[in-house]
Amino acid sequence: MKKWYNLLLSAINIILYFVLIAVWISIPDALTLDIGLTIFNLTLTLVLVYLNREKLSIYYQSHQFKKLTETLVFIVLVFSLLGVINYWAFKHPIQHDLSAYKMNSLSDQSKNILKKMKGEIKFKLFARKQESGLWLPLFEFYRAEKNNISIEKVDIDIRPDLVADYHITDAATLVIEYQGKRQYVTERDELNITNGLIKISRASDPVVYFLQGHGEGDLNSVENEGLKYIFEAMKNSAVDVRPLSLLSTQEIPFDAKTIILWGPKTALQASELKVIQRFLDRKGNLLVAIDPDLNQDVHTGLRALLKRFRLNTKNDLVIDRKSFVNGSEGSIPLIESYGDHAITKKFKGQVFFPLVSSIEEIPEQLSIEKGHVTMLASTSQAPMSWGETNIKEVASQKIEYTPNTDLPGPRNLAAVFEGEHNKIVAFGNSGFVLNAYLKFGTNYTLFLNSLSWLVDEDRLISFDLPIVQSEPIFISTQQMGIVFYFSVLFSPLILFGVSIYMYRRKRDK
Repeated sequence: MKKWYNLLLSAINIILYFVLIAVWISIPDALTLDIGLTIFNLTLTLVLVYLNREKLSIYYQSHQFKKLTETLVFIVLVFSLLGVINYWAFKHPIQHDLSAYKMNSLSDQSKNILKKMKGEIKFKLFARKQESGLWLPLFEFYRAEKNNISIEKVDIDIRPDLVADYHITDAATLVIEYQGKRQYVTERDELNITNGLIKISRASDPVVYFLQGHGEGDLNSVENEGLKYIFEAMKNSAVDVRPLSLLSTQEIPFDAKTIILWGPKTALQASELKVIQRFLDRKGNLLVAIDPDLNQDVHTGLRALLKRFRLNTKNDLVIDRKSFVNGSEGSIPLIESYGDHAITKKFKGQVFFPLVSSIEEIPEQLSIEKGHVTMLASTSQAPMSWGETNIKEVASQKIEYTPNTDLPGPRNLAAVFEGEHNKIVAFGNSGFVLNAYLKFGTNYTLFLNSLSWLVDEDRLISFDLPIVQSEPIFISTQQMGIVFYFSVLFSPLILFGVSIYMYRRKRDK
């Protein structure tokens, strides 16, 4: 009985070692399971050694054990050598794409970008465990071209502290870290990852000046009315943001790529408007937001400047009774309709604008500058949406659509002018990126997309890859089980049995 019990434990112990190899290879992320099973199996081995200590004591002194020891040492040395070779191969991968359209390797553009980047690149993926597997094969393409790319997976369900530290708003976000800078990628494709590498590898960050002196939000304030968080987000996007007072300068610095005029509360003087105009004349770009004020319009000069670029920023209050934030009675439109533009391409989610004015397109023949206008965000159709101009209705909180007086919907809340020398993005509200709305990541994303488009000078690359009809092969759970058991369990056991048979046969001779 004791012999039978001993043989059963020995068989279980041997099988568990093969299982250990399989689980460490197939599910290395399940550390609790892997380590627990390893400790259990080692404990079982020690128990077997103790139970058979008398037999083993005699066996240790035999010539057969000496031969076995020599063989085991030889095997350990061989496996150690193979481990070193495998590690070197892992750090210096070589692959050849034999597919007709090179669909299993990076494009030449991506390879060139990686060759120019010196030093370590960190890929830190914030995603749930089941989503990580979709990204990792793509990461391996990059690591095959550059061996000092480190890949780290962060489970957002387990590490909410890191999610907060990195300001992650999307369920699957890749953070690229390089030379002290970060770049965020949310689209799982080569184009977006390589574009992220382009942004983060620039020799110098594009310089953006945030114009101040007219009651704009404070970039350093942590209060709800401040812009500290969007300021930090701009810096994390590899943009050099510098405050600049229009009152104390006669010229926008010549290193400026873009200027931001964000929600001024007081009127700009004629001399200040001329400074902005001279900057635009030398091919500068502008990101501007003008809040509505039905009591008194102090921005007539600024509105006149934007009209030169086919943008008519109205001083109205947009109401949308079809899609709005609860409790606002339509005065905080909730936008789900976006224009066809690079800024809003693949843009998902809702953006809300608290107390926003509308923007209209001026016919090209009536404008001074020639260029194309695209509307980025629009409300629903009239009569559910309109631009309110009656201050008495607003003051009494009895706002109703008045035909032939109010501006009928859909109203455009953000617009883009793209000319031969200038790019301008205009919003009818500046408050949608205040600190108070930090939890609404899509608001921040729309702002950052706009700024990225203004500063990149079309450096974002695009791939012209042939479209191949994919024919995926689906493997069922049962088939996966057969593959696992035959390749991971049965085949090694058979080989192990054959090797024991050959060893005993050789010994008997």
